Amino acid sequence: MDQTRRSRITSVLERELTPIIARKLKDPRIGPIAITKIDLSSDASQAVIYISPISALSDATEAKECVSGLNSAAGFLRRHVADFLQIRNIPHLIFKADAGIENTSRVHELLKQIEREPSSDDSDT
Repeated sequence: MDQTRRSRITSVLERELTPIIARKLKDPRIGPIAITKIDLSSDASQAVIYISPISALSDATEAKECVSGLNSAAGFLRRHVADFLQIRNIPHLIFKADAGIENTSRVHELLKQIEREPSSDDSDT
């Protein structure tokens, strides 16, 4: 499958999954999320969807619960996406937590901590 078609499928998946997840899923494990990335297999049989919880108090356990809830609703989501994708085989949806935002904030905190600590090179000897 060519790259243009794969990018079109991923953009449709992202555009259509976001409102379905926000409005139609009633699972209490699933809070507000952001889809950060979608990896589509070369034959478009599988889509790995990376998500990140939006809430300010989110942690790793909340992300795992959210991923668990989304994976259990994958069949429901796949049926709804089939209405918008005009292809014969709808990809299987696999949700995973995206640690990119957490890693970025962790590096930012470490850099702030380094800035606050006085360096040993500044001592007068």
